[in-house]
Amino acid sequence: MKKQLHFRIAVLMVFLLSTTVFVAQSTISGSVKDQNGELVPGVNILLKGTTTGSTSDFDGNYEIKNVENGTYTIVASYIGFDNFTKEITVNGNLKLDITIKENAQSLDEIIVTGVVNPKSKLESSVSISTVGVKQIEQASPRSAGELFRSIPGIRAESSGGEGNANFNVRGVPVSSGGSRYLQLQEDGLPILLFGDTSFGNADNFLRIDSNVGRVEAIRGGSASTQTSNGPAGIINMISKTGRTEGGTVGATYGLDYQTSRLDFEYGTPIGEGLYYHVGGFMRVGEGPRNIGYQGNKGGQLKANITKEFKNGYVRTYFKYLNDRSVMYMPMPVSLTGSNSNPTFGNLPGFDITSDTPHSVNIQNTYSVYDGNPTQNDMRNGNNPVSASVGAEFSFDLGDDWKVNAKARYSNNSGQWNAPFTANVGTVAEIETLVRGASGATGALTFQDGTPFNPANGLAQDIRYFDVTIEDLSNFFSDVKVTKAINDNIGVTVGMFSATQNTKIGWQWSSAISEVAGDGKARLGVFDGFSQGGAYSFGQPVWGNCCQRKYNTVHNVNSPYVGVDAEINEKLNFDGSIRFENVNVNGTINSGQLSNLDANGDLIGFDYNSDGVINDFESTIPTIAGNPGQAISDDYNFISFSAGLNYKINDGSAVFGRYSKGASGRAADRNTYGSDGLGDVQFDEISQFEIGLKKRLNNGVLNVTGFVSNTDEGISNELNRTVGNPFKALGLEVESAYNFGDFSINGSVTYTKAEIDGGANKGNKPRRQADFVYNLAPTYSFGANKQHLFGITILGTSKSFAQDDNDLVMPGYAYVNAVAKVSLTKGLSLSVNANNLFDTIGVTEVEGNGNIAGGLAAARTISGRSTTMTLQYSF
Repeated sequence: MKKQLHFRIAVLMVFLLSTTVFVAQSTISGSVKDQNGELVPGVNILLKGTTTGSTSDFDGNYEIKNVENGTYTIVASYIGFDNFTKEITVNGNLKLDITIKENAQSLDEIIVTGVVNPKSKLESSVSISTVGVKQIEQASPRSAGELFRSIPGIRAESSGGEGNANFNVRGVPVSSGGSRYLQLQEDGLPILLFGDTSFGNADNFLRIDSNVGRVEAIRGGSASTQTSNGPAGIINMISKTGRTEGGTVGATYGLDYQTSRLDFEYGTPIGEGLYYHVGGFMRVGEGPRNIGYQGNKGGQLKANITKEFKNGYVRTYFKYLNDRSVMYMPMPVSLTGSNSNPTFGNLPGFDITSDTPHSVNIQNTYSVYDGNPTQNDMRNGNNPVSASVGAEFSFDLGDDWKVNAKARYSNNSGQWNAPFTANVGTVAEIETLVRGASGATGALTFQDGTPFNPANGLAQDIRYFDVTIEDLSNFFSDVKVTKAINDNIGVTVGMFSATQNTKIGWQWSSAISEVAGDGKARLGVFDGFSQGGAYSFGQPVWGNCCQRKYNTVHNVNSPYVGVDAEINEKLNFDGSIRFENVNVNGTINSGQLSNLDANGDLIGFDYNSDGVINDFESTIPTIAGNPGQAISDDYNFISFSAGLNYKINDGSAVFGRYSKGASGRAADRNTYGSDGLGDVQFDEISQFEIGLKKRLNNGVLNVTGFVSNTDEGISNELNRTVGNPFKALGLEVESAYNFGDFSINGSVTYTKAEIDGGANKGNKPRRQADFVYNLAPTYSFGANKQHLFGITILGTSKSFAQDDNDLVMPGYAYVNAVAKVSLTKGLSLSVNANNLFDTIGVTEVEGNGNIAGGLAAARTISGRSTTMTLQYSF
């Protein structure tokens, strides 16, 4: 009897299994092509309402197996393309070829940055732009700042090299440098907690390479509640994952300047639901300006591996960056005309588009750090070193519960060195200035002993910015749980935690140099007084203001709650609130606080340890040996955001949003009292925006109007104070079109910004232009559209050098160009030209210059630099 029972059970199991196979035996297969007939790999194909789907392979083919017979809606989606949607009936194997339509700003893209829950652009009540691989290639950026210039609403001062850029978002000011109100992220977590730490800007630790799959940029919106210290916006670099097999290897060489670079990346599935991606770059070269030595040297390696499960995924990732790049600071320029209509130009023997104060003769810096004589190499430039490891997971827990979490630890350190033109004038003017401040004696000569008599009669007083980044390490985690209350309402509860170390030392020295180009400028020395090519191992002209050492830790815990509600099939509401809780502790030690006599006068430092403090050593400042200024501060604030999105039809929507948020202060951007409390703990921003998103026959149009108010307190910027309330209103217009072989995308932002208090009330904030714009047309040709030519026009209208609005910085527009030819399948040759027409563009002026003397210290965009790249895609 028992044997018969076992037999019947076995027969039943076989029957059930065979039935399962029978009802799920159909296969859907085909190819995916764009409108030009080119096969497209990496396209996600999904049966809507199910978890059944596939991804097109390297040859553009896909296959969905074991599909039960029935009627489905199949959806194909890919970044930069509109979704393909079609209702199909499966009754046996089905052959379905898919054609997707390219759209550089597709409204169907699912966005994950700065939103309560991921959803398409069309359904989101935020202003968000995406930059894909093709757009990055066409922009051919040499830095993150150059890439971000193509994002509407953002003004990036990207003239300083690879890092240390200043970012302005919708009139929210660049008051202290860096990106105080804009958060830069990699894969959804901040790079640094603060974007404006002096000489430790977030973009210093960011390199754009072939690991980047896309960039998502949100302005305003829910950024105030979805990250810390980014109420004006978030820019998120999202890495490739290798879900579809493929890779590239590219070698790049400078055609009109010395550079060599190798980029590589590869990703592939290695098992069922298991895939990885690895890539990076190595490079060496002088850089696009003449400095007299190899200033760019190093590279980056990034990798991630993902395991998918039926209800989610787990991903781990790694990054190692050790890269040295030249930092371009303000330099001598010609300044003629009038304050309202000035002309910035070259000086005799010095080209402001290709030269710089850097020189083969400027190598070592000398100072006193931690009470000890130190020496650093000026040629290190901006040298970030970062090793980071992270993980993330996302799971559907069933019963309408979802969980998403990510965390990353980054060990950050490095050096930051650059020559800065503090003053420029005739030899007599600079010599008098320096002697008066330092007490320098002896004749002024070149280092070989000959009289200091440059051919153009000009000299510059240089500061060697010499910064040691001992520790900018951080740990970030973000965990959120979502519960669908019903079919129309979902609630998300999350917690963001952060620990940010800031251990940075400033130890600067001063020198005199001639104004000469080609990286050959010679130093001036005072006979019998100067040492190591410097007239001071401090900054006596600035009153030895800036020897400092910061050693602080910020701890942040930020719970947040978000609600997403579908009021009806067209109207959607989302709102969120964030509670920011911050603790900061540590010390700040300043220079010129030790080695003082009874009268408080600086008595110097015995640098050469000979037992005698000579005249030169009498002006050497040292960082205090005492514990310094103690910091022990706690503060909190609340941010909130609420938006409505009305979907007019499948191709258009309107939205409105109001947000209020704040950004905390980096330790070096604040002043602390004897009680350890910061004078200003955070700066607040309120924003209102209303916008339209519309799909066109051949593209897309996004229009957003905005109003913002920034309540900013007084802050530190090196040896001066800045800070004002600001208000701004404006309009962003972004569009992309595709007409077969020809495509074009671009944006223009109009901003009317105003200082709303203080001595300069009613003036425009410094370096804030009314118009910032970009336009990027591309023409593809060949049998398979395998060749292309494109240009990118980037421009800005005039702005003011300072808040007093005395000196105008003229508007400018420059052109980047790219030409790419496919030599054979997978192998291409491209030529990229940045600033094709060698345009002069001024981005920053020290003070208001000296128009009477015809001189100023200013920072300009680099001139034409052309590269050739041979790339193989496989």
